Amino acid sequence: MSYLRVLTGFFLAAVLLGPLQVARAIPFFDQLPDFTVRVEGDRQLQEWLEEQLEELRKGSNVLENYEDPRDVARYERGSLERLLRSRGYYDSNIRESVSDGDILYRIEPGPRYLIKSIRVEMPSQLERGFGGLPLRVGDPLVATKVKEGVSVIEQYLNDNACLLNVDVSYKATVIHSEAAARLVYRVAPSPEVVVGQVYVEGLESVDAGFLRDKLKIESGECFKRNQLDAAQLRLLRTNLVAGVGTEVSEPYGGVVDITFRVQERKHRTVKLGVGYTSSEGAGVSAGWEHRNVFRRGEKIDIESKANPVQQSLEARLLVPRFLRDDQGLTGQVELSNKEVDAYTAESLRLGAVISRDLSKHRTASVGAELKFSEVEEDGGITENYSLLAFPLGLKWDTTDNPLDARKGATAALEVKPYLDLGDSGTSFVRSIAVATGYHTFAETRFEPTLALRIKAGVISGADNFDVPADERFYAGGGGSVRGYDYQALGPRRLIEPEEPDGEPRLSDPIGGRALSEISLEGRLRITEKWGGVLFVDGGNAYLDPEPRFDSLFWGVGFGVRYFTSFAPVRFDVAFPLDKREDLDDDFQVYVSLGQAF
Repeated sequence: MSYLRVLTGFFLAAVLLGPLQVARAIPFFDQLPDFTVRVEGDRQLQEWLEEQLEELRKGSNVLENYEDPRDVARYERGSLERLLRSRGYYDSNIRESVSDGDILYRIEPGPRYLIKSIRVEMPSQLERGFGGLPLRVGDPLVATKVKEGVSVIEQYLNDNACLLNVDVSYKATVIHSEAAARLVYRVAPSPEVVVGQVYVEGLESVDAGFLRDKLKIESGECFKRNQLDAAQLRLLRTNLVAGVGTEVSEPYGGVVDITFRVQERKHRTVKLGVGYTSSEGAGVSAGWEHRNVFRRGEKIDIESKANPVQQSLEARLLVPRFLRDDQGLTGQVELSNKEVDAYTAESLRLGAVISRDLSKHRTASVGAELKFSEVEEDGGITENYSLLAFPLGLKWDTTDNPLDARKGATAALEVKPYLDLGDSGTSFVRSIAVATGYHTFAETRFEPTLALRIKAGVISGADNFDVPADERFYAGGGGSVRGYDYQALGPRRLIEPEEPDGEPRLSDPIGGRALSEISLEGRLRITEKWGGVLFVDGGNAYLDPEPRFDSLFWGVGFGVRYFTSFAPVRFDVAFPLDKREDLDDDFQVYVSLGQAF
């Protein structure tokens, strides 16, 4: 399999060292002519214009219709003129030339126009407390700064006034003879009012009082237009309404009434799914979900899954805003039957977890779980367990999409102490840490995404065979190391032959007290609906509770993605780089919903 190792090396070098250079080396990545921008005496402006022109090329449908580089140059000259004006250059001179299909833009920016005077026109009682603008007389006339001034005034009015309507405009008068401009901001006249009655209309099954509490707008308080947008967002985040509209009445006696017109979501969903892996076979799933069981956003989710390896029936109840707004309660019941080479396990699990949002990106959880199981290991040894566990979790998540992340990172830690309430009295602690990271090279055609996952686990407090077989660590399979059978990696026993002249053989995997895994993917979005993936996975499980990354089994492969409105459909083919004779197949196939991680 040495050729696969060479392929892996080329893949890693291409993804890690130069996605942009690789893209430029392939002809169909760059259909437009190359360009160069030269601005004498201003390197910073030159680099900024080059970056902006690159961005405009990516989002322009007009340029796709031009075949002659001269037509492209004439079109982009107009874009450069607008960019220069946005930075305060109103007397620029741009000359374009085409040589060997490449475009050269020579730019003389001319003088930069400065702000000669600034005036803010607003009611005198409000003007007294205004702290000022983010630009001053003598500053360059930069469009982003001017618009930032509008935002500053709007924010000040929203925080300090009760205006029915906040309308801020500006006018810049350019004086070419002086290379200067006069800037005037105007606040449109509007009455100051307070909130009267607040109504929520359009509800069918959701509790009206529950949604009204989410508005955080009370009768008699100062009317603030920005509070309406915040209230609408809070209603949408309950996941109970599909749309929200706001209506503000005409003022009467300095008072306005507010009506929120909502459209409820359909609260029930039936789910069906299929999947396939070479090691586990074909699988199906079916489920039913109700997102408004008790009329206040409580969700019940019932799901059944079945494949030749595992069959399960699970019911979950999620109670959002449990005792406080930033806290949720999840109750769970699961029946499961699992038949793998290492063991057969039948179990009933009951649990409850309370999770709390510590910040926008951090969540902590604590819970209790009771698991009754009957586990038969390879060799016919059967044990019954009654495990009581107290899972503790902490997660940090900045990703943009849980099913198809393109940027951000996650880090999660779960520590789960176990105590066997049965005869064995075994106690142990199972800890797992997982970190993922995602970065998309948005400036490159096909927008390649580099994705990385690292996972480590440790079981401490008990010997390997005192830990139930279905709680030990195993590696291999679609969610672990692709290219190897499900749970095929990890320690094995050497079984002595029954016959005197027989050969010893390795047992099925027995599981371990440590786990190490690492995965790297390069994802390409070729069209709006189709994408491709190259990946490398490595991992192993160990007898001793010390995860390490020096004796991993590696797999490599490629895949196709079809992007739906919900999540990508995944089709992967993986090859084992460390193939073991009589244990591993030449390749594995995986079909499922969502990215591998």
